[in-house]
Amino acid sequence: MKKYISNPIKSLATIAAIIIICLNSYAQDKKQEISISVGGPFSFINYNSVGEVQPGNGFNAGIRYSYYLNEGLSVGVGVEYQTYKSDGKFGYLAGQYMTTDAEDENFQFRYRATNVREEQKLGYINVPIQIQFETPGTSQLYVAGGVKIGFAASGTYETKMQNLTTSGYYPQYNVELFSPAFAGFASTDNIKTDKQDIDTDVSYSATFETGLKQKIGDRSSLYIGVYLDYGLNNIYDKNNDKNLVQYNAELPVQFKYNSVLETPFANDVRLISYGLKLRFALR
Repeated sequence: MKKYISNPIKSLATIAAIIIICLNSYAQDKKQEISISVGGPFSFINYNSVGEVQPGNGFNAGIRYSYYLNEGLSVGVGVEYQTYKSDGKFGYLAGQYMTTDAEDENFQFRYRATNVREEQKLGYINVPIQIQFETPGTSQLYVAGGVKIGFAASGTYETKMQNLTTSGYYPQYNVELFSPAFAGFASTDNIKTDKQDIDTDVSYSATFETGLKQKIGDRSSLYIGVYLDYGLNNIYDKNNDKNLVQYNAELPVQFKYNSVLETPFANDVRLISYGLKLRFALR
């Protein structure tokens, strides 16, 4: 998974260093606030597809540093970890493309899959930058908004198919073969693939949060609110030109199964998260 975090590691180290410096000076300055938070449960990967995308659940946990410009207005930056999950469901998917078999014969590989289900899971390290406004008093209303930059930390997918039928059409002989199985042409039920990695891009999200801030001591507070993070960009901005089922001439009985996100069956992949958020803060 090192490939996911090699690019953002310097940025995250810089942010962590800033937070540590702020913590060192925190005790002498009431203009600063340090908070830890957890949130969820709705967190999923949203995309346009020829099937149905069923949103899954996820969570986030992080730390935030805020600096108060005045008693009601502050700016904050932090680091959090967020998980996302979705299930893509497709009643019928089919494709065909030219390739070469083990005997160097050109042919058209054809596949037809029924009741396809793909489960996708992502983990992101997000860096939120927000402006927050709050009312005065012991029980305060607050509203915060800003942006989040997210860096992929992990990503996997797993595919299931009720049935997969593969065949080979040889135009030079004008014949379509549905067998033998050792050549990669067969009908197979109840296919389940192993978990495979998927590499997604940096995410940019708009973030909004509002709720109640309750003071519970001289310098501590509890935030209870709702939040929404909405992805602004396509995190899988690839060519989407791969095939769901990839023929393997060296070992025809063993196909490679690509994610639907890599195929023309899906596009415009964005991250969405919303739900409740709890924060404990010291100022």
